[in-house]
Amino acid sequence: MAEELEIEFKNLLTHDEYFSIKQYYFKQKAPFKQTNYYIDTYNQDIISKKMALRIREKHHQYEMTLKIPQKIGLLEINEPIDSLPKLGEKLCIDMLPPSISEALNKHHIVLNDLVLLGSLTTYRLEQKLDTGLLVLDHSIYLNEEDFELEFEVSDFDKGEIDFSSILENLNIERRIPANKVKRFFDAAKKSN
Repeated sequence: MAEELEIEFKNLLTHDEYFSIKQYYFKQKAPFKQTNYYIDTYNQDIISKKMALRIREKHHQYEMTLKIPQKIGLLEINEPIDSLPKLGEKLCIDMLPPSISEALNKHHIVLNDLVLLGSLTTYRLEQKLDTGLLVLDHSIYLNEEDFELEFEVSDFDKGEIDFSSILENLNIERRIPANKVKRFFDAAKKSN
């Protein structure tokens, strides 16, 4: 089991801002594709606790991640898994790694009710900076498309200053987005 504290700052971007940042920070890089498959109950018991459960497919490998809010950042429990459940079907409890099952049980999530509800595909660029990892995402899900800049850091206070400086230097207005899983479920509600 891999546990880590995720501290990141995010900003929604316009199409033009996305391409401007791409030219400035990622000129020689090609994006890689990753797909997040979101799991919850039909009643959205996980997201209602501000948590998220997903399977990420990247480079033909799968990793299940449970994100749990902390005072600062999110605790991530990451576990490799072998396969992907089918869309709309309940998960087999045996598919859940023990560390994730235990954490879900602690938060009173009924494991038998978990269902793979949909996916979001991101074309991602990453650039290591002295102060953190700068991430540029172009995400496509349902009938939506969005662009986002993320900055992953180990120190919240310094990261906040550095991220604000990056946005200011690029003349980008601050637009704090909901996280990807929330945007996905909001779009799903709109399409129903």
